[in-house]
Amino acid sequence: MKLRKDQWIVLGMGIAGVSIALYLRATDSGFDKFFPIFYAGTSMIWIAFVNDRRSCRAKRKNTESKRK
Repeated sequence: MKLRKDQWIVLGMGIAGVSIALYLRATDSGFDKFFPIFYAGTSMIWIAFVNDRRSCRAKRKNTESKRK
């Protein structure tokens, strides 16, 4: 899978967020500091791999026209 530049940036931000969160967890900074950063970082990593809407919509239209 080839990623665009903006997807690489979001992926990098997500990896950085998860790394910071794991560091906070290792230093026992508390769950209230660790969890939001970890959640945001994992969400960014997931978002980096989501296809754009145009490709999803185009696939949906092709499958709907085949059904008719």
